[in-house]
Amino acid sequence: MALVQAVRERFRRYHPQIEGLLFGLSLLGVLTVVHLFIQQNRGFEDGCTGFATLDSASFAFNCAAVTTGPGSELLGVSNIVWGFGFYLAVAVLTVIVFWVGIEVREWVQGTRTILLTGGVLYSGYLTYLQVGTLEVVCLLCFASALIATLLLGAQIATLVASSSSTDPSMSSRLAKRQIALFVYLIAAMIVLVGADVVYFDGFNLSQATSAIAASAERPSGNAQCELDTTKAPVGENGASLVNFQDITKGSAESGVTVVEYFDPNCPHCKDFHQVMKQLVEAHSNDVRFVYKPFALGRSSLPEIQALYVAAQSGKFSEMLDAQYERQGRSGITMSDLRSIASEIGMDPDVVSNRVEQNQYLDQALQVAKRGKEIGIDSTPTVLVNGHFVQSRSLECMNTFIEQAQADDLGGTASK
Repeated sequence: MALVQAVRERFRRYHPQIEGLLFGLSLLGVLTVVHLFIQQNRGFEDGCTGFATLDSASFAFNCAAVTTGPGSELLGVSNIVWGFGFYLAVAVLTVIVFWVGIEVREWVQGTRTILLTGGVLYSGYLTYLQVGTLEVVCLLCFASALIATLLLGAQIATLVASSSSTDPSMSSRLAKRQIALFVYLIAAMIVLVGADVVYFDGFNLSQATSAIAASAERPSGNAQCELDTTKAPVGENGASLVNFQDITKGSAESGVTVVEYFDPNCPHCKDFHQVMKQLVEAHSNDVRFVYKPFALGRSSLPEIQALYVAAQSGKFSEMLDAQYERQGRSGITMSDLRSIASEIGMDPDVVSNRVEQNQYLDQALQVAKRGKEIGIDSTPTVLVNGHFVQSRSLECMNTFIEQAQADDLGGTASK
C-alpha cells in the first residue's frame, strides 16, 4: 500500500519539462506516421523515407513489405491507423494532465502509463516480426518504435524526477508558459505536415488529375475499372517480362498476357488468388497467365523456391493453394513445406533438398530485381498486356482482358 500511495503521490505532481517533452514526442510520432502514410500512398517509389531509392538488389530496407506483410494489421485495421491514434491519444492525455486538478491527474497519468506500456510492447513485437520473420526493416516503423520507447522513458521519468522540479498545483505563470509551448508545438507540427504533403505532392495530385481526365474519356460503364496511370506500361505488351523459366497457364499463342507479381506471405495476394483462379478457368484458351513470385522479404524465398520445384512436377497450383492456406504471421517453415509436399503427392526430400540448396534462388532474385526496375514495390501487382492494373476485381479484370483482345487497352507502351 505504501508503494501504491507513493506512486499516486508522484502522479499528482506536474513536471513542466517532462510533460513538454512528452507532448513534443507524441506530435513527432504523429508526424512520422503521417509521413509513412504519404509514402505508402506513393508506393514507396523513393524508398521508405521518400528521399532515396532503395537498392533494387537489397532486401534490408523494405517498407512496402512490412506495411503489407504479416503483422501489418491489428483486428483488421492497418498499424498506420493504430499508430496515428496512439500518438494522438498520448498528446491528448498530456494536455489533460496539464488541464485537470491533482485528484484527476493521477488517473490520467496512470492511463497514459498503461497506454505507453502497451504501445512499446506492441512495437517490440512488430520489430521482432520485421527482423525475425520478414528479415526486412521499415525505417519509419523503426523510428516510430523508438519514439514510443522514448515516450515510455519520459513517463517513467515522472516517477523518479526530483520533487524540486515539480509543481503539485499550477501557478498562473507556469500555465501560460505551458499553453504557449503546446500551441507552438502544434503549429510546428501543422507546418511540417503541410510541407510534407506539398513536397511529396501529397497523393500525387497531378497524376490523380490525369487519371480523372483519362477516366472521363472512357465509357461510363467502365468508370470504376482503372489502370494505374502512375506507372508507364511495359513494352511489347508485357512480353519482355516473360521468359522460359516463368510459371504459365493458358494459351501460349494468345495475344493477351496477364502477369501477376505475388508473395505467398501477402494477405492481399491470397485474396486476389481467388480472382486469378476464376480468370484462368474462364480464359484458359485465349489468354496467357504468367505467375511471378515476388519476394517482399527474404523469409518468402524458401516458399518461392518450393513453388518453382512444384512447377517442375506440374504441382504449382496445389503448392500455392496449400501455402496460402497455411499463411500466417510467422510464415511457413521447412517442416510445413515438407508436409505440403506429402499432401500434394510430391517427395518431401526432393522439395527440401532443392530449397536448401537454393537451386531457384537466382531465379527468384532476378524476378525481384526486374520487377523493381519497372516500378513494382508491393504485391499483388497485375499487368495486362504490359499495363499496370489498379482495379483488380473479377469484373474489371474481365473488362481489361476484353479491351486487350480488342487492342483498346491504354496508350502506347514506353518501356
